[in-house]
Amino acid sequence: MSKLKKNNLFIEIKNDKFLIVVGKYDDELNFEIIEKDTINQVIYKNKKIENLDLIVNNLRKKINDIEKKLNVFFSDVNIIISKSHVDCINVSGFKKLNGNQILSEDISYIINDVRLKLSESEKHKTIIHLFNTKYLLDNKTLKNLPIGLYGDFYSHQLTFFMVEDKEIENLKTIFNKCNLNLNKVLLKSFTEGIKIIKKFREDTFVEIIIYKQESYIIFFYESAFCFLQKFNFGSEIILNDISKICSLEIQTIRNIISDLNYEKLNQDLYLDKKYFEEKKFKKISHKHLKEIASARIEEIANIIFNQNKNLNNFQLKKTNLYLNLEDKNIGLKFQDAFENHFKDFTSNFDSFKDDDTYKSLEIFGELLSKGWAKEAIPVINKKKSWITRVFSGLFE
Repeated sequence: MSKLKKNNLFIEIKNDKFLIVVGKYDDELNFEIIEKDTINQVIYKNKKIENLDLIVNNLRKKINDIEKKLNVFFSDVNIIISKSHVDCINVSGFKKLNGNQILSEDISYIINDVRLKLSESEKHKTIIHLFNTKYLLDNKTLKNLPIGLYGDFYSHQLTFFMVEDKEIENLKTIFNKCNLNLNKVLLKSFTEGIKIIKKFREDTFVEIIIYKQESYIIFFYESAFCFLQKFNFGSEIILNDISKICSLEIQTIRNIISDLNYEKLNQDLYLDKKYFEEKKFKKISHKHLKEIASARIEEIANIIFNQNKNLNNFQLKKTNLYLNLEDKNIGLKFQDAFENHFKDFTSNFDSFKDDDTYKSLEIFGELLSKGWAKEAIPVINKKKSWITRVFSGLFE
């Protein structure tokens, strides 16, 4: 691993803001955040920032201010992205052993061969993450690389996460205007999975993350990130349903959900007249709101998880499922509906916490110094040479 600089710059690109963090490392490569800031009013649509000039100017000023405050100079930046279209590809490479011992050179050849073939078939995409997902020797799953073992047939499963080259180029353009080179890129969903591992000490799980406008399902197998799927809907669709059926403004529905407690949603009490303002009062029960929400939540659960054919290749029957919602009101008021409809699995319900704002960037800082057991993080500016880092990471 290359020598880390004293201070490192990290930025997370969100829907409506940039989160900025500067961190430093101690002698044992432990990461500590020493400065953090935010740029608001980012308008991110159609895979690009619409108010680019304004954001670049604000970003340049923020970074200059931080450099003066800390008496440092940043030449590169590490970023977390969530809005990109990501291809998740699981591929296996093979080696016939005929009773011979498997060597590190055999595994190196398999990984390099798979990587080259994928790069040739996906010429306009960049590999962001590569995970060593599963090792099988004579159809027996092993926890560690089987170097030195004997067998007849070895299978090595890899998971690649790729984004289009033009998206990487767009990011480079943004940061080049701030005199910064793009060093490393992480997917937000990767850091979200690491949060689960750290919090619950579990390395195999499904996590469903429901933001307001979009949703994701991710699957980690023994700490390897091996599946990601994005859905273009989020918890706002539940409020929209209630708004449409009850003929009330969406903000009124937000106010109602915020005001009502969990117990009232199970009763046939009616909405207060104050919510109707100048409109004609309608007898709408709290319980009816819950029924509308529950119907939509059931549909969400079926699309994302219960009837998702993309999950058929994974053995999930004994896997814990974690639900994570950005909208705390939706999560708290309809918690039982979410847990009931994501059926047949042990569920753990969680919500985004205020102190989690910069957590993904903190995790990024730790990954930059210590790496991840099942992953090699490509260096974006050295696209042709990063594969060598996979080998050294595997065998050292």
